[in-house]
Amino acid sequence: MSTPMTPDDLRTLLPELEAFYARFHRFFGRRESRAMGGKYLVGLTLPIERKNVENIAEQVEATPRKLQQFLSDSPWDDEGCIAELQHFIGEQFGAPNGVLVLDDTGFAKKGTHSAGVGRQYSGTLGRTDNCQVGVFLGYASAHGHTLIDRRLYVMRNWFDDPAKRQLPKAALPDELEFKTKHVLAVEMLRACTATGALPYQWVTADAGYGQSHDLRQEVAALGRWYCFEVHCDSEVWRQPPRWAVPASSGRGRPRSRAKPPPDAEPAERIDAIVRALPAEAWVRHRVTEGAKGPREYEFVRLRVVQKLHHEPGHEGWLMARRRVGAAPDADIKFYLSNAPQTVALPEMAWVGCLRWTIDEDFELAKGEIGLDHYEVTKYRGWYHHMTLCLLALAFLKSVQFEWEKNGAIASVPEVRQLLEVVLPRRRWDPASAIAWYRAQQRRKAAATASHRKRWLREHP
Repeated sequence: MSTPMTPDDLRTLLPELEAFYARFHRFFGRRESRAMGGKYLVGLTLPIERKNVENIAEQVEATPRKLQQFLSDSPWDDEGCIAELQHFIGEQFGAPNGVLVLDDTGFAKKGTHSAGVGRQYSGTLGRTDNCQVGVFLGYASAHGHTLIDRRLYVMRNWFDDPAKRQLPKAALPDELEFKTKHVLAVEMLRACTATGALPYQWVTADAGYGQSHDLRQEVAALGRWYCFEVHCDSEVWRQPPRWAVPASSGRGRPRSRAKPPPDAEPAERIDAIVRALPAEAWVRHRVTEGAKGPREYEFVRLRVVQKLHHEPGHEGWLMARRRVGAAPDADIKFYLSNAPQTVALPEMAWVGCLRWTIDEDFELAKGEIGLDHYEVTKYRGWYHHMTLCLLALAFLKSVQFEWEKNGAIASVPEVRQLLEVVLPRRRWDPASAIAWYRAQQRRKAAATASHRKRWLREHP
């Protein structure tokens, strides 16, 4: 049962937002840039149907031209903002067993001048279409989760075609080089680790990233553990393979690369290994309490030697997940991990299932913050918009976290609704705001009850 909102809850919102944004003042340099950044941040939290520069400027009493210039051309330090954001998230949600989550999301575009735009596959859109794709890093712990970094993926044809490379509306930096999504992911992991602001032990992602042998090796080189989803045809050895460096023939350079003997056991597909396991090997486990109830699955795991770049790699875990009570031929998710043998199954299962957190953060950021509402075309403009969106999302989630501890409210949209009351003007009547909020809640409850009655009538 949630605690009713109080005037004190509302009174804290505006000072909290101002204190939060003050942490980032030094990265904007000039006073005008700081003011524009604050206005844009406020605009991202307001209930504007389309959060482009013109609509935000109208709501926050800014000049559209100056706001556009701030976003697209002003040389403020967005990377410094990201580093400070990670310090803030570490203070709010940090935990020793924190998890970094990698994923990308698409932004549909109609034109051809936006930096990095082109026909490419987007899992978000579910098809190949004209779009931009951003690679994002999320952070998750038992205390909460949010987005903490971003990279724009610029397709290779932008570097192969001098005409595209020089498009003034895109304004790609002269020093920019082509980088795959996996390389961009590694950049963010290294930057987060170097900052040291966020305690984390794990990295997770779907098979689009987990299938990369280089990415797995990079996480291990950082001294962290991964639990990556991989394709069903990935290969491992159930026992350490008997590979050895062949004896030198006495001619040429000494051999240094291990080779398998003629009778060596070949690597096996992980789906064949898992489906051959007995039914009693599967263990039911609840990984978290989701918005629609507990998330429970059946898991199985065993120690294996991974195959990395066609050769034996390090020892680790093969884990599989399926629905509770699933048939033997049901869909199975497969994971590989470099975690030590001492790590318990419940912890690894929890990490492997945390990819849903970044999906939820994408949905919230697009639905409540306007992550995909931008109309800037320049490379710098994309980074500036995304940076301020990540700041706005982190602030809303931090308020949600603090208020949930007191049982006040329990969702980011509700926090944003309350900001709708207090942000447009510095003076407000808390009693009226409380009445507005409670009326909103009553309407929502009435709509839910009405829907439930209608469904029961239609499904006797």
